[in-house]
Amino acid sequence: MATRVGVAGTGFDVATPLSTRFNLRAGTDFFSYATSFQQEGANVGVNLRLRSGHAALDWFPFGGRFRLSPQLVFSNNNRIVATAMIPAGSALTLNGQDYVSSYVDPLRGTGRIDFRKASPGFSLGFGNIIPRERRHFSIPVEMGFYYAGQPSLQVAFIGSVCDPNFPVPAGCQSVDQDPSFQKSLAAFKARNNHNLSYASFFPIFSVGFGYRLW
Repeated sequence: MATRVGVAGTGFDVATPLSTRFNLRAGTDFFSYATSFQQEGANVGVNLRLRSGHAALDWFPFGGRFRLSPQLVFSNNNRIVATAMIPAGSALTLNGQDYVSSYVDPLRGTGRIDFRKASPGFSLGFGNIIPRERRHFSIPVEMGFYYAGQPSLQVAFIGSVCDPNFPVPAGCQSVDQDPSFQKSLAAFKARNNHNLSYASFFPIFSVGFGYRLW
C-alpha cells in the first residue's frame, strides 16, 4: 500500500501483483478548500471538493521501476459549489448589464460545476509499490491525465432586481419575470460553459510513500 499527495489532494493506493511486470492498483483521492471574495458587486463563497476513486493496471515494460498505467477514474464527485449574496442596493454586473439588488427582496445566487462520474485516463510513473526485490519501501511518482469530459455549469438566482434607470420601486421585479436579467444570465452561462470546454482533461501528478506488506 502507499500514501501520496498531488494535484487531486491526498490519497492512498493498494496494489497486488499479477505477474513479474504487472500490478493491479486501486485507490482514492480527496481534497477540500473554501474561500470567499467580492466579485462584480457580489459577496461570493466558493467551496472546492475533490473526491474520486481510480483503478489502474501498472505495466513495467523494462522490468524496472518505470511504468505505464492505463486507468479508470470512477465515483468522480469532484465539485465546485458557489453562493452569492448581493447586498440590498448594491449593483451586480451580469454579461455587461448592471442590475441593482432590491431593498425588499435582495438578490441571491447559487452555482455549481459538476464532472462526469467515470473517465478513462493514462499515466506514467517511477517506483513500484510492490518491489520485486527484498526491499519493502518505495517512493512512487506518477504523472498523466484523465478525460473528465465537458464540465456542467449550473447557475440560478432568486430575489428581485431593479433597473438603475428607474426610481425604486417602480423599476423592480422578480428575476423570474425580468426578461433582461434572464437573457443576461443565459449569455453568462453560455460563455462560461464554452470556457469550461478547456477543462475537459484533468492532470494527474502525485508523489507517495509505499510499503510492501509481505
